[in-house]
Amino acid sequence: MIGATARSGRVIIAQALEAGYEVVGLARSPGKLKIEHDRLTMIKGDVRDQASLEAALTGGEAVICMVGYPTPKDPTQQIGEVDLYTVMGANLIAAMRKKGSRRLIMASSTGVEHRVDPNATRPEGESMSDLWRFNARYLYGDMADMEAMIADSGLDYVILRPGFMVEEPARNDLKFSTDGTTPKQRTITYEDFAAFTLDQVRSDDYLGNAVGIYSDTVMDPVAEMKKFQEKMQQMGK
Repeated sequence: MIGATARSGRVIIAQALEAGYEVVGLARSPGKLKIEHDRLTMIKGDVRDQASLEAALTGGEAVICMVGYPTPKDPTQQIGEVDLYTVMGANLIAAMRKKGSRRLIMASSTGVEHRVDPNATRPEGESMSDLWRFNARYLYGDMADMEAMIADSGLDYVILRPGFMVEEPARNDLKFSTDGTTPKQRTITYEDFAAFTLDQVRSDDYLGNAVGIYSDTVMDPVAEMKKFQEKMQQMGK
């Protein structure tokens, strides 16, 4: 598990251990995970350091990567140039080839399907979702480039494009798209996303595809913004 301390990574690890898997997790600060188990090994590493990725691989495992760009303190502000995803993709592909690992399950986003041209002008109106896609256009562009690298890598891959994830109990309501037509502004739970991700360790149903993951539950951007701001205040940020 690359990105073990990400919110999605934590849930996936918890479910994987419950299911009986042996898990090796990699994170820049492994102690943040705060999960201890005799089938869990945590390793300190960084996706910008290929050697540390190689150290976490044995060659026989399925590699799950949940690394994502840090959430901006103010999501109404533009995100500048981003290279996290392409650097990570290049290093991870090279590390997997060197160690002989074959299966890669990579987190991306539905934002790739709805990304805005880098030369676009700021949208008019009060739509928070349109503003976010504009502000994050470089991020989603880098993410799209990473997806292309993975598709050309020769690895056995599944790219996951989840909708907006919320901390709620499992709803068992996931829907999927593989043709780039995933609906905008839909929410899914971390629990459901984690379960689907783990299914890809052994299933070939979506192998070689980018899978849009959504539900019929429509996101309320204003409400989610309020939740985010309250969370930042609680964290003292």
